[in-house]
Amino acid sequence: MKIVIATPILYEASSPFNHLFKDIIEGFLTAGHEIIRIVACEHEKEDGYKLGIEDDNIRYIPVIRKKSDHGNIIQRYTSDVSTTVKMAKIIKKIQADVLFEDVCYSSFWTVRAAKSKGMKVVSMLQDVWPDNAVQSGLIKEKSLLYKYFEMWQQVVYKKSDKMICISHDMKEFIKLKGISEKKINVIYNWGYSDETVDIPWSENLFVKKYNLSRDKFYAIYAGNIGRMQNVELVIRAAEKLKANANIRFLIIGGGADKENIEKEIKEKNLSNVTMLPLQDSKLATSIYSAAGVNIIPLVPGGIKTALPSKTGVCLSCGRPVIFCFDKQSAFDKICEKYKSGNCVSSINENELAQAIVSYSKEAIKKNQGALYMYKDLFVRTDNIKKYVDILEKI
Repeated sequence: MKIVIATPILYEASSPFNHLFKDIIEGFLTAGHEIIRIVACEHEKEDGYKLGIEDDNIRYIPVIRKKSDHGNIIQRYTSDVSTTVKMAKIIKKIQADVLFEDVCYSSFWTVRAAKSKGMKVVSMLQDVWPDNAVQSGLIKEKSLLYKYFEMWQQVVYKKSDKMICISHDMKEFIKLKGISEKKINVIYNWGYSDETVDIPWSENLFVKKYNLSRDKFYAIYAGNIGRMQNVELVIRAAEKLKANANIRFLIIGGGADKENIEKEIKEKNLSNVTMLPLQDSKLATSIYSAAGVNIIPLVPGGIKTALPSKTGVCLSCGRPVIFCFDKQSAFDKICEKYKSGNCVSSINENELAQAIVSYSKEAIKKNQGALYMYKDLFVRTDNIKKYVDILEKI
């Protein structure tokens, strides 16, 4: 089978999705398929987007585009459309069986081009646009801008032969848009390997790098610091726990809201919070293993449109996780089933603070529920095979 993958978004070395995308591509290649990857880059000599994959059965077609401002929706959309239209013209000259589409703002053009060539389309949703823009406050749900974006996304959903969502909550949300359940599959994003992780404190590279104290309980948020991530909730919980000398908060990462978070920490004089820069992805399991509890927050309603890719990695480390998602969500019920962690309100810092205190009073040990949940839903080999199966059975 010949598979086309069009990627109009510029490659970013820090993206947590890189290891997932690399695994998916390698899964297709290992299964004996041929890939044509049409990819956006700033310079002809750039090759980071290859993700280290050199194989006779993959061919890269670069399309030059400029970097756009992440905070400017119109500029981003205009750049993406311009790039995707160029990619659509390339697709119309290609003979292939399937377009594997990582759905973005402008996927309509590549999907339409693929269908015009008789290709099947498998669409992967890592988030749901433009609803996530509404949740992060970038646009209003009843605005003309939302209706415009949603109109084009509906075309992508309906033209897709199969769709892959990364959570059951996302699947239910897509169904509400009138899309048949039969074409929607759920495959959770996975960790870095099939195995769970066991990193002793004495051998933890992140602990050594920052000389962390074994006597402290670390509540850790690590990842993008943007509007969807709702890191403000973690800061408000830290303010509630200022007097607790045992609990330390580590906020690790970067993003559009980093300066606002730093400003808030300074204004509130939160000596119990330490901000650290984005770390090398090789340290991810060390970071999550150092935590007394890991915190994964989202804005209210965010679980319907996104699930942070670090979720599987956190679970693989066997530390408790507090998910600041909507209560009574499908994900909440799954966590309850496995006893893998807590789901608390996305808006109530008191609930988050209470959950952190509760974990800080327990002996630090492996959370078996988190490990079982990882083994059932987030194993790398199992989930890559699900991607391959969907394409081969389409």
